[in-house]
Amino acid sequence: MSVSQIRGGMGNITNFGRIVAKRVKDGLYAGRNVKYGNNVSEDGGNKTRRTWKPNSHRKRLYSEVLDRLVSVNVTAHALRCIDKAGGLDAYLLNTRPKDLLSNKAMDLRREIVATITQGAGPGHVVGVPPRREQRAAALAAAEAGAGQAGKAGVRS
Repeated sequence: MSVSQIRGGMGNITNFGRIVAKRVKDGLYAGRNVKYGNNVSEDGGNKTRRTWKPNSHRKRLYSEVLDRLVSVNVTAHALRCIDKAGGLDAYLLNTRPKDLLSNKAMDLRREIVATITQGAGPGHVVGVPPRREQRAAALAAAEAGAGQAGKAGVRS
């Protein structure tokens, strides 16, 4: 067993090199974590300790490669990052693992990579699962057949 991984009752917990809240490891938080500080009163300047938690929500995000919805805890910042990257798959594949800071994200990333490489054969388009590729080929063949049928009836 390596130092960076601990297997126990909680599953696979990866050491990300810094203290990360448990809830952050179970979703897409894009570097957001619990912050600590003080409430300062206006009159006396009295300080009261408080916390600021990430703006996280349970969402179902669509993965084009997996061709299904994935339920995950995600912050508003992570949603903006996903939109900017061009989708969930692009975000997970192009973000460095040390920036993801999440076991859930790493599991999804491994699943996406496995799906992409599983159908990689001659003529396979990387990033498109075989089912979708087969549908696209069938649609192209149907359009080609319809186009030739239309030309056969017309004489010049």
